[in-house]
Amino acid sequence: MAENGNCILDTLHTQFAENQNHHQSLFIQFLVALLALFAGFGFVYTHTKPEIPYNQTYVEVIGNLLCFSNIILLSTAVIVSSVLALLNLILLNQGYGFRRDQYLNMIIRKDKLQKKYDDIFKGLYNPHNKGFFDFLPNFYTIFFWFITSFQLFVLISVCSKEGLTCFENKNGSLLLFIILILLIILSLGFYIKNFYKYNSNLKKTEK
Repeated sequence: MAENGNCILDTLHTQFAENQNHHQSLFIQFLVALLALFAGFGFVYTHTKPEIPYNQTYVEVIGNLLCFSNIILLSTAVIVSSVLALLNLILLNQGYGFRRDQYLNMIIRKDKLQKKYDDIFKGLYNPHNKGFFDFLPNFYTIFFWFITSFQLFVLISVCSKEGLTCFENKNGSLLLFIILILLIILSLGFYIKNFYKYNSNLKKTEK
């Protein structure tokens, strides 16, 4: 039993170190992706001129500066929000996988350590009883809500651009704007779906 306990604790330490390294690597990758999206959207937003015809699809040079029409800004916003929704989906899948593996590890440790389990872990590393806002590990939760907030920021920025939300006789632009809103709803839908999957699958394993 002592040998098994030591082996499990060694595995825990190794797993913790690997998780930390993975989180750091993932943090850098996501940060680079978000900075690139910020820069790209910011450039198009600041160079969008309302005096350019709304549906002009080519770039115009005014005073040695690249300038864009509202339709290009709206299209860029949809592309950016689509990438953000994809990043959220990846985060949610990885966060759910973390909780699933954490639960399996807890079952194995309880089986091997038995009464010593509570003395050693004292409620730590416990995936049970997580609520709507903390069923994901903190790292994933922070990134998810940050990315979703960025999606909202993109939508608000688009709405604040002069003349962009005037969709009279612009059905294509209206469709893009609706897609932009749906992408935010999609991110939230992914979150809710994974929360219910976490709850339902955990309850199944407890029966």
